[in-house]
Amino acid sequence: MKTTLNNSITKYRLIAPFLCLMLAAHNGYAADAQAKVSNKKQEPLLITLSTQKVQISANGKETFSKADKVKPGDLVQYSAVYRNRSKNSIAGLKASLPIPFGMEYVEKSARPASVLATVDGVSYGSEPLVRSGKDKDGKDSQVTVPYSEYQGLRWEIGNLDAGKKIEVTARMRVNALPKSAAELVANPAATTTNH
Repeated sequence: MKTTLNNSITKYRLIAPFLCLMLAAHNGYAADAQAKVSNKKQEPLLITLSTQKVQISANGKETFSKADKVKPGDLVQYSAVYRNRSKNSIAGLKASLPIPFGMEYVEKSARPASVLATVDGVSYGSEPLVRSGKDKDGKDSQVTVPYSEYQGLRWEIGNLDAGKKIEVTARMRVNALPKSAAELVANPAATTTNH
């Protein structure tokens, strides 16, 4: 299969599958709900990932469809279901969703709403994130971090009882990707601010 970097449609087709792979690797589990486990040991935590394109009609009604083909401006809902398949409670569970390149988290769309966000993958804080900065008079102040800078979301689930599951969701907006590597290097902020 030949992939042309200048073919923006091909790049957008890769976003949804790429996120699923990132999520599985990020959480340390390669879970496939339809695959048969050949060994006798079963992982206690099963993570099922899905994506859906969200369309909102003029009257506010939402409809969902496959997100295998998306374009700039499209709204995509990401979902991760964490299921405890063991006979014991899982303690200290943290559910997470990375925000893929070319996507921007939609403000206050995470469920459960008790989400934490990060701009560096290390420090997490409640939405909206703030950082120290200077106001127009040069005085120290707290500045709201633009949603375009968010790199990931995390939920502090805590305990997940045996046989129970929890679902986390968040919506992302597809941004315009650069047409070339040179464009990305010349103007990296443009890829996260175009809608």
